[in-house]
Amino acid sequence: MNFPERPSLRVRARGFMALAAVSAAALLSGCAAPGMWASGAPVGVASASAAPLIAVPPTSVGTWYDLGHVLAPWMAGDAPVPVSGPEAPTRLAGLRREDGRWLAIVIAQVAPSGGAPCPLPNSLHVVDTGSSADGCLRLRRDADFDRWLERQHSVLYQWLEGREWSSRPRAWVSYRLPAAGGGRAIETHALLNPVLLEPTTRNNDDFLAGGQPGLQWARAFAAATRASSGGVLNVPPFPFAPQVGLAAPPVVVAPPPPVRATQEPSRTPVQAPRRDRE
Repeated sequence: MNFPERPSLRVRARGFMALAAVSAAALLSGCAAPGMWASGAPVGVASASAAPLIAVPPTSVGTWYDLGHVLAPWMAGDAPVPVSGPEAPTRLAGLRREDGRWLAIVIAQVAPSGGAPCPLPNSLHVVDTGSSADGCLRLRRDADFDRWLERQHSVLYQWLEGREWSSRPRAWVSYRLPAAGGGRAIETHALLNPVLLEPTTRNNDDFLAGGQPGLQWARAFAAATRASSGGVLNVPPFPFAPQVGLAAPPVVVAPPPPVRATQEPSRTPVQAPRRDRE
């Protein structure tokens, strides 16, 4: 004989299933599966061994995607590598247009142990403004010219190309926060479409000052990297990311009124009086 199920047992079973679902969602929030998220809201779970969370600026020129949190090789190739093999915690985010073109790729990596000093100064280093914090900031406006990125940062180049997370043209900005006091080193990379950083030049003055917005953004990106030791990398807004709206409707001009021709009846010419009849 079958007895009916007790209501108390049924309620307990449902409560256990709900608790299991919440626990699974909490675990999945820290996984590396790519996904889309709202601007300004970092994705993932911060921990001491994880790369900083990436908070993206609001923009309407594309959609930001969370490209995951994975273990990857150290991307920089111009300094001693602090991590051997694909063991560096890495977090990525990408800005993509509707046509599939990538406008920006932001990478944050950490070296859990060991130092990561700044690379030796070269022509790519941003001129120091009086603060030693700018010593690790590097900028290349034409990263793919003469295959520079492929030759100088082959790991970064091949890693992105293998995942189809790259498009050209692109600029490269990188900043390294060396390990201090036995802590971890943090390095960030940003590969950006130049239209996000450079204005449209119309004369010589615009051309000479055209690099200043990109330089200011690079310094803001370096400041965000220094602040990311707290667990979040706040990507600064791009200086040239215009709002994309609907196309303006065509201007409607009322046609002129039609011209109507009027035909006047012909008049019989009046003959002059004859002199012989006057």
